[in-house]
Amino acid sequence: MQILGNIFNAVIFVSVIGSIFTVISLFVNYVFCCNLPLWFSFCGMIFFCVPFLSPDVFLISPETQNWINGFRIASILWVCGCGVFLVHDILRLLLAKRAIKNYQICNNERLNRIYSECAAAATRKKVPVLYCGTLDNPICVTGVICPVIIMNETIIEQLTDNELSAVFFHELTHVKRKHVLLERIYDYVCILNWMNPFSWIAKGNFSLHCETDCDFHTLKMRRGKVAEAEYASAIIRLLEYSTVRAAKPGNGIGALDFLLTKRRIKRITARTSKIKDRLTALMLAVLLALMLVLSIRFSRESFYPYPAYDTGIEYSAGYNE
Repeated sequence: MQILGNIFNAVIFVSVIGSIFTVISLFVNYVFCCNLPLWFSFCGMIFFCVPFLSPDVFLISPETQNWINGFRIASILWVCGCGVFLVHDILRLLLAKRAIKNYQICNNERLNRIYSECAAAATRKKVPVLYCGTLDNPICVTGVICPVIIMNETIIEQLTDNELSAVFFHELTHVKRKHVLLERIYDYVCILNWMNPFSWIAKGNFSLHCETDCDFHTLKMRRGKVAEAEYASAIIRLLEYSTVRAAKPGNGIGALDFLLTKRRIKRITARTSKIKDRLTALMLAVLLALMLVLSIRFSRESFYPYPAYDTGIEYSAGYNE
């Protein structure tokens, strides 16, 4: 129980710091209308799992620690919750792996030609296998070690060659920039902080930034071949297909999908200057430094003595008396 108490205290600490970072990120994103880069959202994931402590914070010896009433129960509930979410995640992965076996490798000549051209231009050493089948999403990429791209065969004829090229570039960029791996890591960070709704909000925001990151690099790679308006049109077409699928009984689609798509299109068509981008990066770097200072200072004032323990000992920086 001693180890469990120390771990749970660390989780409480990173959960509070990560929540503060998430609130600041949302404030900057929506109030100042800044397009946050992916690296800034990634820092949010770090704050949710790594405690940045002051060097003179030290642990209380086990002999002087007494459990506060209710904390033992809370820590046990936290472990049980982590176990439930972990089992659910494992089952979801096993079902997804099983579902892939029901799909067939794409044999559409037009689709394979466009996909091969995109894969060659994306300079992928190991090209993900392209599958076709019937699924709710128009297209998706899955798999961390051996990624595959699955496309709904009914959407093929609804997109032009340029739109298909842009869609493939987008999915290949997910693989190239390791977005699938990063999102899997964030899933486990959310499991660790399952009791904190801000961790799930941050995860959703991170997923959106992964999409906009792919949008930016796709348009950069396809500059002169795919216009911004044509790329935005492809996104809308895919959303329309998702809406039709979700309109069936038992499926659900919320306004959230439309809002996220609207934000993506606004970022695609937005005109930004290099000066504004550099000023934004500088501001985010300052905010990141302030968060590190806050974390270190907060660890001295609140992390010790651990809130879980009633020690009866006053804090003295650097040593026990």
